Order: sequence, then structure tokens, then C-alpha cells
Amino acid sequence: MPKTNAQRQQAYRQRHLKGFDDEQQMLERINMMIHHRAKIGLKRLAHYYGVTQRAFLEQIIEDATEQVLKTLDGAQQNDFYDMKITLRSNEGGEVTNTTQNVAELTDRDRSE
Repeated sequence: MPKTNAQRQQAYRQRHLKGFDDEQQMLERINMMIHHRAKIGLKRLAHYYGVTQRAFLEQIIEDATEQVLKTLDGAQQNDFYDMKITLRSNEGGEVTNTTQNVAELTDRDRSE
């Protein structure tokens, strides 16, 4: 019995959960829903800078990581890489470790 489109798509995604790009860098899939305005913003910014949406996202993540690391000492950087520290605690939402610019990146307390 032939596969349905959904079955073919599921098989493709399973085969391509992880892969490699042209430079043999490991790739991983991200599936998520974001607000329309964020998607349009990503599209516009990538177009403006003349890069792909993937390249733009990768660059802003690298930039944000570098910005956070500048605020942390050596032990805290290790904790950051091991995901043992967070910008905000899960109780009360107080800022535990940050600068004003990095604090603005979080949307946990933003109401919609």
C-alpha cells in the first residue's frame, strides 16, 4: 500500500532530525510556533542583511551568548554551558545574573 503524504513527510523528518551542512557542521531541526510579527521581523531583517533566516538566527544567538558570557566569571560560564544557571529564577521572576540589555531579552513576564 502506498504511503500517504503525511507518512512520507514523517519519514523524511525522522531521517533528517540531525544532519550536516556544507562545512560539515552538525545541524538540528527546530520546530516551533512564533508570533506572526516575529516571523515577519525575521524575514525582513534577514532580507535587509542579505542572509538567510537561518544565518540571521544563528548570528543573533551567537551575539546574545557572547553578551551573556561577558557578564559571567569563569565558574558561572561553566554553569551557563552546563545549563545550571538562569537569567531568572522560576520563583518570583527576580533577575539573578544580568545586565539591563540582556534582561530585556526575556519575555517570561510579558503579558499578552
